[in-house]
Amino acid sequence: MRALVIGGLLWLVAGLLTGCGPSRQDTLREWIDEQRKASVPSVKKIPVPQPFKHLVYEQRERKDPFAKPMIVASVSAEVEKASPDLSLRHKSRPRQSLESFPLESMSFVGILEKQGRTLGLVRSNGALYQVVPGQYIGQNFGKVLRIDEKGIQLREIAQDANGKWSERDAFLRIQGSNK
Repeated sequence: MRALVIGGLLWLVAGLLTGCGPSRQDTLREWIDEQRKASVPSVKKIPVPQPFKHLVYEQRERKDPFAKPMIVASVSAEVEKASPDLSLRHKSRPRQSLESFPLESMSFVGILEKQGRTLGLVRSNGALYQVVPGQYIGQNFGKVLRIDEKGIQLREIAQDANGKWSERDAFLRIQGSNK
């Protein structure tokens, strides 16, 4: 029993002496302090700004090339020279009822035979319209060329980004058809 008491006291003394030694946090703090002292931040110097050179625009008797009327007039003149008949022809004729709706908002729902003529039925803006070949529909001057069971064939005239008029074919398919 005496051996047990002496063994227990030795363990107690060893535990107390271990608590008096340096802890793990102390060594960690020492290492962090050493790393901070060893690292020196490097800062690159900012170059000296160059002096601004001001250039004077002397207009004198010239027209301002950046004025909006000059740009619009120039583009309009080029467009009219490229294809004057397309723009003038469509500007002068009266608009038809289906020309106020975009072609994407219309749906072809069927055909109808009336007095020997084939009519197309088009739904737009909740209303049903009758369409015949030669009529204009859509906002791009789309002229109806042909109407059959598959759909309505159109020829549209639109301006591209450069203001040039060009013709393109469009097709309004029967509602529910994906071909």
